[in-house]
Amino acid sequence: MKIFPSVIRTSTLFASLLLASWAQAYDIRLSEAQLQQELDARMPLTQQQGIFTLILSEPLLELPDGEQRIRIHSNARVITSFGLQSRGKLTVDGKVRYEKSNYSFYLDEPRVLSLQIEGIPPSAEPQLIQLAQQAITPALKDQPVYTLSDQDMTQAMARMMLQSVTIHDDAILLKLNAF
Repeated sequence: MKIFPSVIRTSTLFASLLLASWAQAYDIRLSEAQLQQELDARMPLTQQQGIFTLILSEPLLELPDGEQRIRIHSNARVITSFGLQSRGKLTVDGKVRYEKSNYSFYLDEPRVLSLQIEGIPPSAEPQLIQLAQQAITPALKDQPVYTLSDQDMTQAMARMMLQSVTIHDDAILLKLNAF
C-alpha cells in the first residue's frame, strides 16, 4: 500500500497541532484577582521587633510588568510596648518562590520599598525602612502568599507537575512538565 506525500504532510501537521495544543493546556495562570483573594484571607499580619509591633492589613497585590517580583501595598500600624500608636502605608516586594512540601508560594528576598508613618518626618524614612525590613523579612519568609488547591483539578495537576513559575501579563504563569 502506497501512502501519498500529501497524506503524510497532513498527518504530520495534524499531529504537530495536537501536540502544540496539548502543551499549551499545561500552562496554568493564577490571576492577580486569585492571588489577591487568598492574600486578603491571610491578613492581618503581625510581627514584633523589639519594642515595636508592626501590623499589616488591607493588602493590595501588584504584579509589575517586566519584573519577576510581587509587590504588596498595605496599611501599616506601629504600636510600641509603652502604648504609642501610629498608622501609615508600607510597600514591599519579593521574588516568587514555590515550596513543594506544602504547595505554597512565598516572597523571597523581600524588600521594603517605602514606609510612611503619620507623625514621622520623611527624613526618618530610611531608619523606619531598616526597622521594617528586619521585622518583615522573617514574617514573609514563613507566610505563604498563595497555596495551590487540591480541590481544583488544574491546581491539583500543578501540584504534581510544576516545572517553573514566572510573572507574565498580570498573572503568575505555572509551566507544567507532563513527563
